Amino acid sequence: MNKTMVTLLTFIFSIQGYAQESFITLGERSSLSLDGSWNYIIDPYENGFYNYRWEPNLNGFFKNEKPRNKWDHIEYNFDISDTLTVPGDWNSQRKELFFYEGTIWYKKSFDFKKKNDTRVFLRFGAANYLAIVYLNGEKLGDHEGGFTPFSFEITNLVWEKDNFIVVKVDNKRCAECVPTLNTDWWNYGGITRSVSIVETPVTFISDYVLQLKKGSTKKSRVGYN
Repeated sequence: MNKTMVTLLTFIFSIQGYAQESFITLGERSSLSLDGSWNYIIDPYENGFYNYRWEPNLNGFFKNEKPRNKWDHIEYNFDISDTLTVPGDWNSQRKELFFYEGTIWYKKSFDFKKKNDTRVFLRFGAANYLAIVYLNGEKLGDHEGGFTPFSFEITNLVWEKDNFIVVKVDNKRCAECVPTLNTDWWNYGGITRSVSIVETPVTFISDYVLQLKKGSTKKSRVGYN
């Protein structure tokens, strides 16, 4: 055609849900807020993550297990632990945590009825500093950095009843972290921004190209380079 045109090429496809870090914005999308009271456990020695040989513990706190009897070697129980408000830092909510730097485990239970033909994501506005996220005992992934949002697809992992999220949040400073070892601002810890379940359509735009001349991505106008 001998006239200027703009062609939007899209690759639209559907994929099955799986857990990976994604960037999801809220906008007008259907969402369920998980803000409010979350149970927490302080873990300065990382007992909920490593065994006594400092190896990953396959039955760590992320399993959210309960002692079945007084002889059971499960020495934690989220359901009877204290709570912190999310979003919020732990420093200002508990005086004993004012100077705390280390790991705290968060746990939240929820029910969720998935709509047909949608994908489902678990979205965090921010958590300071290193967060490892689990859903129903399965690791979704981790995120480093206390000031950026992150999310994981949970389409095939979420249940209608009795879901539980467990998040390991660690705000220990390190040389390559932000802030670094010596810093001039307060090193807050915790899930500091809102958490939500977000649904999106199954069909979506994955990529696009703009053209001013059909078949060419190098022409600015017809007849010109």
